[in-house]
Amino acid sequence: MNDYSFPRKDRLLDAAAYGRVFDAVEVRASHKYLLLLATSNHLDHHRLGVIVARKNVKHAVQRNRFKRIVREVFRHQDHKSPGLDVIVMARKGVDTLDNQTLSTIVRQQWQKLVGSEA
Repeated sequence: MNDYSFPRKDRLLDAAAYGRVFDAVEVRASHKYLLLLATSNHLDHHRLGVIVARKNVKHAVQRNRFKRIVREVFRHQDHKSPGLDVIVMARKGVDTLDNQTLSTIVRQQWQKLVGSEA
């Protein structure tokens, strides 16, 4: 049985980790509603950070829903490629999408990101 938890080792935990990705973006996947930025991390697994600005998504419920869906998609992805540090940023209008559509967009952008990295 697969373990779909989201342990600390799979997260970007501090400003320095986020800064490394922002300072050295190697791969990006852009969509109208979100942006994925990534850089290699020299580990055997991917790490994820999620940024949802209050300016782009007004209600906390919607910001939390976005983060929950992104984490769920991340947990279900194949992590066999070399490790990446990935930041997912929400853009304006993402709160208007239903869960299925948002999940599909995140999945497609993840595949674009991992495919262009290899």
